[in-house]
Amino acid sequence: MKKRAVCIHGHFYQPPRENPWLGEVGMQRSAAPYHDWNERVTAECYAPNTAARILDADGLIEEIVNNYARISFTAAPTLLSWLARHRPAVYEAILAADHESQERYAGHGSAIACCYNHIIMPLATRRDKRRQVVWGVRDFAARFGRMPEGMWLPETAVDLESLDLMAEAGILFTILAPHQAARVREMGTATWTEVTGETLDTTMPYVCRLPSGRRIAIFFYNAGISQEVAFGDLLSNGERFAERLVEAFSPGGERSELVHIATDGETYGHHRKFGDMALAYCLRSLESHQNVSLTVYGAYLAANPPTHEVTIQEGTSWSCPHGIERWREDCGCSSGAHPAWSQAWRGPLREAIVMVRDTITPRLDEALAEILDDPLTARDDAVSLVLGTWSDEAVEAFIARHTTGNLSAEERQRLLALFEIERQANLMQTSCGWFFDDIAEPGSVQVIRHAKRAIDLARRVLGLDLEPAFVETLQRARGNDPGHATGAEVYDARIRPRVFDLPRIAAGVALYALFGLEHPAATSGMHAIQVEWPYRLNAGDGRRILGRVHLRSRAAGEEGAYDTAALFDGIDRIVLGVNEPGGDAAIREALAGPDPAGAIPAGFSRLYTAADLSDEERWAIAREMIPGIEEAVCGVYLDGSTLIRTLKDLGVPLPGAAAHLVAYARSRCLASIFEEGCPDPGRFLAIAKEVEALNAAPDIPALAAAAARRIEGSIRAAAARPDDPAPLEEIPRIVGCARLLELPLDLWESQNICIRLRRHYTEMCGRAGRGDGGAERWVEAYRRAAVSLGVRALQGARRG
Repeated sequence: MKKRAVCIHGHFYQPPRENPWLGEVGMQRSAAPYHDWNERVTAECYAPNTAARILDADGLIEEIVNNYARISFTAAPTLLSWLARHRPAVYEAILAADHESQERYAGHGSAIACCYNHIIMPLATRRDKRRQVVWGVRDFAARFGRMPEGMWLPETAVDLESLDLMAEAGILFTILAPHQAARVREMGTATWTEVTGETLDTTMPYVCRLPSGRRIAIFFYNAGISQEVAFGDLLSNGERFAERLVEAFSPGGERSELVHIATDGETYGHHRKFGDMALAYCLRSLESHQNVSLTVYGAYLAANPPTHEVTIQEGTSWSCPHGIERWREDCGCSSGAHPAWSQAWRGPLREAIVMVRDTITPRLDEALAEILDDPLTARDDAVSLVLGTWSDEAVEAFIARHTTGNLSAEERQRLLALFEIERQANLMQTSCGWFFDDIAEPGSVQVIRHAKRAIDLARRVLGLDLEPAFVETLQRARGNDPGHATGAEVYDARIRPRVFDLPRIAAGVALYALFGLEHPAATSGMHAIQVEWPYRLNAGDGRRILGRVHLRSRAAGEEGAYDTAALFDGIDRIVLGVNEPGGDAAIREALAGPDPAGAIPAGFSRLYTAADLSDEERWAIAREMIPGIEEAVCGVYLDGSTLIRTLKDLGVPLPGAAAHLVAYARSRCLASIFEEGCPDPGRFLAIAKEVEALNAAPDIPALAAAAARRIEGSIRAAAARPDDPAPLEEIPRIVGCARLLELPLDLWESQNICIRLRRHYTEMCGRAGRGDGGAERWVEAYRRAAVSLGVRALQGARRG
């Protein structure tokens, strides 16, 4: 390692957004056109950073790099768990980057751990701090196959007890903002020097000695450059970004120095469009620098042990100049989007959450001690249940490790419920609940949802009824939304109606079954679901289903069997019926009648209508109905096609409705041409001109999606049939037709595959040079396809 080293740290994190009862993230309107914010930020940031583009002078992709392999990054469990289930390719690329970084950085990986679900550690009890650290370490080890060297403190909120617990868990270092340092001194000397964020030397690691006698290293990042990256224009030019980092070294410095920055990882692509590309350019520029080397914190610490000690400013953070007040009172910190709004609601919300936590905790300890010999060890290990998605195998292995194996069925259910209470009680403390501007915003609503789940389980399992006191405290949380003036009103409007107890889940299972869909409670792994549908009818636009649903909560031990029915006559005409366990009389009585599902109102104790559906349920059903709308429009067009042709033949202008029908039909034709690989571009052009003449816009999003799908299918076919040029020959035709309509094509994955085909391209060039005619055709097809996709055919080569 050179004396001058640079480390760029990205804190990649998303809060837990999963429905506490179902375990899956529901549809979030504000994330449109994506399903939810996890999907959106993944598309804009997490995925692009696994394959960041470096362009050549012609604007073609010359190289694709995995930024995670060269930077330091936080591996936040709540983000990685979602990626593992929903974007496994991105997840695997992040894991692979850490393995690659170990080869680059002398055995030290680029990933560091994070406190499990991002709570503000100084505001937590020692018990919860320990859980956050231990679960964060174990989650990391399970995913990356190694122990973490470093750990990120959420919002860099720090106190000595948290640092001590981290050191006890084997953590070697953490990262803080420079203003969080209080005093420094050279090791072996007695005199301390007080420092500020401006006077602290951030180019070296420091050691912090802890009250227990343990110690932990601390890196204080360069705040000025970090601010320029996060809020300035430094990411507008990757090479300038690199120059700015190099300029921060001391002129003519004799000792080793580390220039390092830390920002939200989402800066690179989500907050700053093309930030992933700027980061890639910066990293390449630094790698080629004669006097500077790239590194990660673990590697630098191993080569440069601390020579100075530091004491910290306890109760401080990187995102609140008032310490940690942003997460417990109206300190003046906000997003800035609503300057006139008050955040006085933060205090009562914190008070309500603390009340639930502090009331539940001693009762949990007592209940766990009745079942387990060593509750502390079992609590630490309970993360294995989450990692195993509460599968039967994971539960059996856990019970075998921590009990004699002679638990009754009731004790097993109670044990699972107790651990689920504790998990929800940690999730309700997630920092995002207090970060933003109003208690009715998603982050706050989410922590209240987790509190509600913990409260309901505590009532059932521990006999505690905390809801009245919780709501009374929320009544004092004054909001800014006139529709939700207090936290209690938010609770009544946004939380209570969206509780998914077992009967409500059973109703949803019936609704999803009408359309052949698997319920989110099953896809998440949180519930085992068995169904029997003795009656099912699909007739015209109507659908009916009636039967029995057996549910078992893998996470909380609850189970029940329910008579369930669903009636669908349109998305606004839905009736769901559920009966509590207790025989199948309702089913038998309904089956005896002329319209079994029509008997729902009379035969079922719980009824739900379209107005009771969650946004996720409405979205899932609407998505299934979209093809029916398209078919209906096509039917109308076919019915009126003779009249439309007559009007056109007579030269009579088409009425507006008819013109839109024709434009839609022609858009469908264009989409079909894309799906066929554009075998006849002339036909495509003729139809496109016809649509233009109607002064009716084609369906641009649908056409762009159809074109992108076929392009990706073609390049995948080329990879699967490596000697067949036909799939490659389609791509320039499809891209050319798409350009006629200026379609915004998503070519990200197609470009990645095209880059991976370069090795085969080199091989085929060799074969072509030896006179292989088939190889010559393939080489030419690849070159044309690559250029149409914006990819340089051969890395570093110029076009002939």
